Amino acid sequence: MKNLFTFLLLSFILSQLKAQIVPVRIGKAASQLNISQRPSTDSGLIIIPFEYRQSALYVPHTFMVIDSVVNLLFKNEGITLSIFGYAHFEEGNDTINKYLALDRALFVRNFILGRGVNEDRLLLIKGMGATKSGNSIDDKNGHSVNSRAELILNYPPPPPPIIYDRDEDGVADTTDACADEFGYAEKNGCPDKDAIIIPFENYGAWLASKSYSALNNVIKTLQENPLYSIRIEGHAYKTEGVNSVCTALAAQRASMVVQYFLSRNILTKRITTVESFSNRRPINTGKNPEQILSNARAQVFLIK
Repeated sequence: MKNLFTFLLLSFILSQLKAQIVPVRIGKAASQLNISQRPSTDSGLIIIPFEYRQSALYVPHTFMVIDSVVNLLFKNEGITLSIFGYAHFEEGNDTINKYLALDRALFVRNFILGRGVNEDRLLLIKGMGATKSGNSIDDKNGHSVNSRAELILNYPPPPPPIIYDRDEDGVADTTDACADEFGYAEKNGCPDKDAIIIPFENYGAWLASKSYSALNNVIKTLQENPLYSIRIEGHAYKTEGVNSVCTALAAQRASMVVQYFLSRNILTKRITTVESFSNRRPINTGKNPEQILSNARAQVFLIK
């Protein structure tokens, strides 16, 4: 008789599974969740109890619990749901428990879909057989619930904090000492205020007509102040090429400035450092052609 009962129960479960339009569904975002990633606490966990050896629900209170989950899904479109079915080892052999657990998960899924929830909100539907989930299986009265489905609510991450940055230099206004001037983090959001800009053409390392005025002013200052020395930086903008190209271009611009100073009898010892900053230190956001052009430059600093 026991073997006959087992055979009849298995046949019934298989017939129920075949009647499902979609026997098992793994949602589009199923890769976001696997068994080991389920919450280790009961946060977001809802237990739906089933009667012993049953895969359908008949208690009105249980439907009310599932409906509360449905209402939550409607109120917050960012929440998704995973459903896991479980059986007790005394409900049958491994095969029966596997299908019984799956059928419980499918019953809950179908009920939720029948309430109008979009199928994409269900990340994962899985029958776990008689395995243990690692979550608490006690109901609110402290009674163990072995024949059950577990509904796991996957809450979206909180939105990132709003960071105000008026000058768009990447330094938050709260820590930006020059909140209305494009600057650098190492200078607390302030620019290189002592820099003398030597302009270049985009993609070029040759001195243009607009370069000579700034260069000659530096030379005049050095001639008038023989104790002054200078530091030279080369810069490029990200639109002028990949990092390696920008690094070489900025170095060429700095070198061109050095050669011009030497040709005007500025001694080598008065040039303390020459450095390429590639495209790492723009002087603005580069929102228009004029701003982009102004980033093609060398900078000279007077050391007094």
